[in-house]
Amino acid sequence: MIKKYWTLLLIFGVNLIFSQENNCDCINELNNTSELIENAKSYNYQIKRTNREAEFKKWKEEIKQEILNDSLSQFFCVGYLQKYISFIDDRHNEIYFVPDKIAKNVPSYSKIIDTISEMNDSISGIYFAGSDKILVKKENDSTWYGITLESNSNEWTKGKIRLRINKTADGNFELFEYHKNGLLFYQKNIEISKGRIHSTFWNKENEYFFNENHKENFTYKSVNPSFDYIGIKTLTRTHKLIKEADNFYDNYLDNLTKKKLIIDLRNNGGGSINQAKPLIKALKRNKAIQKIYVLINFKTASAAELTALSLKENERTILVGENSKGMLAYGYGNRSFSTKTNCSEFKVVLSTKRTNKKYRKYEYVGIKPNYNLDNNSDWIDQVINLEAKK
Repeated sequence: MIKKYWTLLLIFGVNLIFSQENNCDCINELNNTSELIENAKSYNYQIKRTNREAEFKKWKEEIKQEILNDSLSQFFCVGYLQKYISFIDDRHNEIYFVPDKIAKNVPSYSKIIDTISEMNDSISGIYFAGSDKILVKKENDSTWYGITLESNSNEWTKGKIRLRINKTADGNFELFEYHKNGLLFYQKNIEISKGRIHSTFWNKENEYFFNENHKENFTYKSVNPSFDYIGIKTLTRTHKLIKEADNFYDNYLDNLTKKKLIIDLRNNGGGSINQAKPLIKALKRNKAIQKIYVLINFKTASAAELTALSLKENERTILVGENSKGMLAYGYGNRSFSTKTNCSEFKVVLSTKRTNKKYRKYEYVGIKPNYNLDNNSDWIDQVINLEAKK
């Protein structure tokens, strides 16, 4: 009898330990993330060296309360972890989760979807992003849900929640957005104006003049007798792309003889500024060009932002478009810090290198263009019209 009692006790103890170790709730993942983030280069500079540990700990408790108060926290957990690390101004610190099945990892709206009733606030309404259509509906004074209406994806059935907008205590807006591939991303201090949720593709007019899907990695064309155009899709430095860049520069830099040049860095997520240095050097020597317009948008990031700033050092350069992503104060150097959280195995990638401290002011904010372009017409046409007015 005693032997049987101890056997049961041992089994119970093992099961208890096992269940504790595998308690993958969001609070445990937050605790694990708070340990991992200390490996980021930006943590060392912004928290440890400035004695802000207590402030960061208080922020963690605020995030913990938000998680506990959210009935959908199991779906938005990775977004809360992203919000937690956003306290540190370093967009190279990333936490994300790639779901095997999108539908299982995305919440559904539990109420009747009403697209007929009049919506009295400026945020609510029908929004589009490519083939996807959502209803942004005000849930209460501080929350809006973006509810799927149409999609060409079988995973995104009607009623699936695509995004959530929160109005924060300071009057700003934050966004939890599921991308079409099922990845969830958090953004703080977003702007919602003129029928568009910045910085996203979602807009009420179903127009995308701010976007450019570069077909080739490097593109040259003559726009008109006054304008040349160069489009650069990526600055990634693989052996193949280095060779491709060199061939492009060899073939086309001598063709830049018109008075105006447009360099399109829209949607360029970066790589290495070394990929753009031959262009930057050639433009400094090219005296035929009188104006250089550089197009940037919310997806212009990292080394592409550094390229834009390097080009801006040339007095002939004018930045146009919208604020860039704001991801340039830190980097991964030769290798990032990469791991996974203990329970849910969310992917964690952290910065290991600090760039010039003068870039700190752009982090999360982005580079502001000299001229903002709207979403009413083609951006190339807007640049040509802008020059014509001068």
